[in-house]
This record gives sequence, structure tokens and C-alpha cells, in this order.
Amino acid sequence: MSDDVAAQSDERYHRQQLIPWIGADGQRSISRAHAVVVGCGALGCAVADILARAGVGRLTLIDRDVVEPSNLQRQTLFTERDARERRPKAESARARVNEINSRIECRAWVDHLCAENALDYLGDATVLIDGLDNIRTRFLLNDVAVQRGTPYIYGGAVGTEGCVMPVLPNEACLRCIFPEPFAGPPQPTCDTAGVLMSTVLAVAARQAMLALQWMSGNAAQISRTLWSFDAVSGRVTMASIAAARDPQCVCCGQRNFEFLRASCEEQATVLCGRNAVQIVPAKSVAATIRCDPQLLRTALAPHGNFEVHGSRLVGTMREVTAVGGEAIELTVFSDGRAIVGGTTDPIFARTLYDRFIGGS
Repeated sequence: MSDDVAAQSDERYHRQQLIPWIGADGQRSISRAHAVVVGCGALGCAVADILARAGVGRLTLIDRDVVEPSNLQRQTLFTERDARERRPKAESARARVNEINSRIECRAWVDHLCAENALDYLGDATVLIDGLDNIRTRFLLNDVAVQRGTPYIYGGAVGTEGCVMPVLPNEACLRCIFPEPFAGPPQPTCDTAGVLMSTVLAVAARQAMLALQWMSGNAAQISRTLWSFDAVSGRVTMASIAAARDPQCVCCGQRNFEFLRASCEEQATVLCGRNAVQIVPAKSVAATIRCDPQLLRTALAPHGNFEVHGSRLVGTMREVTAVGGEAIELTVFSDGRAIVGGTTDPIFARTLYDRFIGGS
């Protein structure tokens, strides 16, 4: 039996196929689609779960971070064991997805998405879905979506409020709505405002719905709105973006893909929702770092307690603490990327990285 016939007749999706705009034809389209979820935090986990159960043919999960205990309050694909072992989120999410639906193809990439690798990871996607926690990568996705003509489902959730917007080919893009990405005062984050799981699930459900409408061949029925929601009051606001495309937009009007052209030099990024900084070395530096986890464990043994888990090294520094005496936790990946836990000071994190990893 062909995959198409199996998808049409499979009882697994029977209730879904009863939805008139899906039906057998829509399910076949879903089974041929490739959804890429960028970020396996709260939104990414929930969206991946929904799409896996819906039978999307290929599901790619991209995340740079590892699981920690505070994630378990809202990130539904992870367990306490994942947190204890600080397993990469993308790998843990893939393992769970494979248990949910072994018939789909699920791939995981433990990496920092940047201009240098974005087209490699995202180029053949049917739809891009936002599970991110930072503005810069969202606008990188927007650049890729506009350049490739791929739909991008933007979403965010902070505190009790969330929002979703579709970026569809030849229609308004994210920079039409937010032309100056870094203008204005700092926006609340899950660090400063917290986040409620009820908000996350509402936003993820909306994102998944838009993705399924596109993948099933029902793009015309997608609501061209910036949808916002408050979990406490139940307030829903839908602002039309149907006529919002700006002919002078830097991205979709002028086709100036600033974020896609950005350099992938060393970056120090404070991770949302975590007392941690990610260090991504420049390519020239990464090539010289000793990234073999066993060798790195030997080099760092005098400075702390470290263990090797697969292709990554995890442990706690013994002789270095953050301001206030907080313990410093290190997770080092085979590509030289590291997460320095216990601090939100990028300068301190860079210095520690250079001292113990870049120079080891």
C-alpha cells in the first residue's frame, strides 16, 4: 500500500479527516508536507506535539538549548530525566515525537540558527513555525520566508498574553508590522514577566491551526490578522493585516535581507527564561577548539565536576562562581558552542569561555 493510500485510509486520522476542509485530500497534503519548528521551548513543544499527532509527513526541530528543571512547568515534551541530564531540547523533543507518531519523519538539529546555516536548515520547508525567544532570530526567519516564498507563522507568549501572525508569500511580512525591530523600550520577557502555560497552549494551538490550513491546501481561509490573546480576561483581539504590506518595507518591498546577510561572528546571548548565557564562537575560533568531550573533560577536571553525555560535556565549576556566589554550570557542545549557567553577564560568560574552553 502506498503512503498516500495509507494516509487516506488510516483510522488514526479519521476524526481529523471528518473536518470538511481537510478530508482525505487535505490529509494527503499534510502527509507530504515538511514543517520546521524553530525553538523547542514552550511554544515549540506544543506545536510539535500537535503537528506530530496530525500526521505531518516531515517534522524538523531546531534548538540550541538544553532542558533544565524550570522548563518542566510548560514545555510538554520533556521529563525530569531530561532535565537531570541536561539533554539537548531538540533531541529530547524528537524522542518524544517518535513515541507519539512513529510513522512520521522527525529530525532534530542541536544548533544555533544564524544567517550562515539558515538556508541549509530551512530551505525546503513547507512552513516555518516560530517557537523562539529572541527578536533577532525571528527577523532572520522572516528574511528566509520572504526570500524563499515560504509561509512563516510568527508567535509569542509572555506572562498571560500571546500573539500570532501569519507571514504569507507576497503579503505583509513581520517588518511591515514592526519596521524597527530593536526600537523602543525593552519588551517584557519570560524572565521579567513569567509565562503561564495556559497562554502557551492557546498561542501554540493558533499557530498549529494556521500551519495545518496551509499544509492541507486551504491557504485562502487563513485569517490575515495579528491575533492577540489574554489568558486571564479571555480577551481576543484580531487586527487585520490584509492591506498592511508596505511597498517600501526593507524586507519584502526592497528585498534587503539584513538578518540573512548578518555575520556569524562570536555571539553572547542571554537566554530567555534562564539564568544563562550562550556563547557561539566565530568560525575561525571554533575550528581551533578542542571539542572532543572526553578530552575537554580531562582538561577541565581540575576546575570542577564534569560528565560526558553523548556528544556534550556538562558539569559545574568548582573554583569560579558568579557575582553573588551562584554556581556556574557549563554545557559544551561538539561544535564549540557553550551555555554558561548561573549568570546573565555576557562579558563574564565570554571571559570564562575564553579561559576554560577556547584556550583549553
